[in-house]
Amino acid sequence: MKLACKQLRADYVPSITFIVVQKRHHTRLFSTDNRSMDRSGNILPGTVVDTKICHPIEFDFYLCSHAGIQGTSRPAHYCVLWDDNGFSADELQTLTY
Repeated sequence: MKLACKQLRADYVPSITFIVVQKRHHTRLFSTDNRSMDRSGNILPGTVVDTKICHPIEFDFYLCSHAGIQGTSRPAHYCVLWDDNGFSADELQTLTY
Protein backbone atom coordinates (compact mmCIF):
# COMPACT_ATOMS: atom_id res chain seq x y z
CA MET A 1 0.00 0.00 0.00
CA LYS A 2 2.74 2.43 0.94
CA LEU A 3 4.69 1.57 -2.21
CA ALA A 4 1.59 2.14 -4.35
CA CYS A 5 1.05 5.55 -2.72
CA LYS A 6 4.69 6.45 -3.30
CA GLN A 7 4.35 5.53 -6.98
CA LEU A 8 1.42 7.93 -7.29
CA ARG A 9 3.41 10.82 -5.88
CA ALA A 10 6.82 10.67 -4.19
CA ASP A 11 5.80 12.92 -1.28
CA TYR A 12 2.46 11.14 -0.68
CA VAL A 13 2.83 9.16 2.57
CA PRO A 14 -0.62 8.60 4.11
CA SER A 15 -1.22 7.06 7.52
CA ILE A 16 -2.71 3.58 7.13
CA THR A 17 -4.75 1.50 9.55
CA PHE A 18 -5.45 -2.04 8.36
CA ILE A 19 -8.16 -4.06 10.13
CA VAL A 20 -9.39 -7.57 9.34
CA VAL A 21 -12.99 -8.33 10.29
CA GLN A 22 -14.05 -11.94 10.74
CA LYS A 23 -17.74 -12.81 10.81
CA ARG A 24 -17.88 -16.60 10.44
CA HIS A 25 -16.54 -17.88 13.74
CA HIS A 26 -18.00 -19.86 16.63
CA THR A 27 -17.81 -17.19 19.33
CA ARG A 28 -21.11 -16.16 20.95
CA LEU A 29 -21.53 -13.57 23.67
CA PHE A 30 -24.15 -13.88 26.39
CA SER A 31 -25.14 -11.43 29.11
CA THR A 32 -25.14 -12.30 32.79
CA ASP A 33 -27.33 -9.29 33.54
CA ASN A 34 -30.95 -8.80 32.40
CA ARG A 35 -30.39 -5.05 31.94
CA SER A 36 -27.74 -5.62 29.24
CA MET A 37 -29.80 -7.85 26.95
CA ASP A 38 -32.75 -7.25 24.63
CA ARG A 39 -36.12 -8.99 24.85
CA SER A 40 -34.91 -11.95 22.77
CA GLY A 41 -32.02 -12.56 25.20
CA ASN A 42 -29.27 -11.28 22.91
CA ILE A 43 -26.62 -8.78 23.95
CA LEU A 44 -27.31 -5.15 23.11
CA PRO A 45 -25.96 -3.56 19.90
CA GLY A 46 -22.69 -1.78 20.58
CA THR A 47 -21.45 -4.38 23.07
CA VAL A 48 -17.65 -4.66 22.93
CA VAL A 49 -15.47 -7.38 24.48
CA ASP A 50 -11.74 -6.66 24.44
CA THR A 51 -10.54 -8.61 27.50
CA LYS A 52 -10.56 -12.19 28.76
CA ILE A 53 -11.34 -13.97 25.44
CA CYS A 54 -9.08 -11.85 23.21
CA HIS A 55 -5.40 -12.34 22.42
CA PRO A 56 -3.20 -11.18 25.33
CA ILE A 57 -0.78 -9.06 23.26
CA GLU A 58 -2.43 -8.47 19.88
CA PHE A 59 -4.91 -5.65 19.23
CA ASP A 60 -8.24 -7.43 18.71
CA PHE A 61 -11.79 -7.20 20.00
CA TYR A 62 -15.34 -8.47 19.46
CA LEU A 63 -18.12 -6.02 18.60
CA CYS A 64 -21.82 -6.76 18.24
CA SER A 65 -22.85 -3.92 15.95
CA HIS A 66 -26.53 -4.73 15.43
CA ALA A 67 -29.48 -6.41 17.12
CA GLY A 68 -30.16 -10.06 16.41
CA ILE A 69 -33.51 -10.57 14.71
CA GLN A 70 -33.62 -14.34 14.96
CA GLY A 71 -31.44 -16.67 17.01
CA THR A 72 -28.28 -15.75 18.88
CA SER A 73 -26.36 -12.64 17.81
CA ARG A 74 -22.87 -13.19 16.45
CA PRO A 75 -20.34 -10.44 17.08
CA ALA A 76 -17.70 -9.56 14.53
CA HIS A 77 -14.06 -10.22 15.46
CA TYR A 78 -11.79 -7.27 14.62
CA CYS A 79 -8.00 -7.75 14.35
CA VAL A 80 -5.85 -4.67 13.87
CA LEU A 81 -2.89 -5.69 11.70
CA TRP A 82 -1.32 -2.27 11.13
CA ASP A 83 -1.97 1.13 12.72
CA ASP A 84 0.00 4.19 11.65
CA ASN A 85 -2.65 6.49 13.15
CA GLY A 86 -2.07 5.35 16.73
CA PHE A 87 -5.74 4.78 17.53
CA SER A 88 -6.60 3.93 21.12
CA ALA A 89 -8.85 0.91 21.70
CA ASP A 90 -11.83 3.15 22.51
CA GLU A 91 -11.32 5.31 19.41
CA LEU A 92 -11.09 2.34 17.09
CA GLN A 93 -14.08 0.57 18.63
CA THR A 94 -16.18 3.73 18.30
CA LEU A 95 -15.05 4.18 14.69
CA THR A 96 -15.91 0.60 13.72
CA TYR A 97 -19.29 0.71 15.49
